[in-house]
Amino acid sequence: MLTQILLQILRGTPLWVLPLFIALIVIGYLQSKPREVGLARMAILPLALAVFSLSRVLAAFGAEPLGIAAWLAGTAAAVLLNRALKQPAGARWTAATGSFHVPGSWVPLALMMAIFFARYALAVSLVMAPAYAHSAAFAGAASFGFGLLSGTFLARALWVWSQRPAPAVFGRVFNRA
Repeated sequence: MLTQILLQILRGTPLWVLPLFIALIVIGYLQSKPREVGLARMAILPLALAVFSLSRVLAAFGAEPLGIAAWLAGTAAAVLLNRALKQPAGARWTAATGSFHVPGSWVPLALMMAIFFARYALAVSLVMAPAYAHSAAFAGAASFGFGLLSGTFLARALWVWSQRPAPAVFGRVFNRA
């Protein structure tokens, strides 16, 4: 019985899902290695994953205020939590190269897989039980979860960006007594 359900789910999965899954694994693997990253490149992954997760919320529940607010609350929770955790530890600005040194970590891969499988599970849930799309509790919980997961990438990027010293003009303005 369970095998038949799983096979039915896999048969209903669009073909583009497998290449996306493989691409996320490759990107996650690359994140596990120490690297030098510029300011613009540091923004690409958090923005892409925010769009990836928010698009699932909008597709599943529409532009409902509850879903959007829950997604934003999840994102804010991730940012606030990472202010205390200060992750990724060891990130630093390298003035000589004008880039950030970011230590390798498997956390981005784990987060990408969590977003991928959460999107997949949500899609399957809504196909199997379409009424969930009209449940405020389900929409709120799913949206918060997507915001929390993708917001973690934003939080990590903000922490890395904070390692760059403020330009001298800002330092002079804000450090006046």
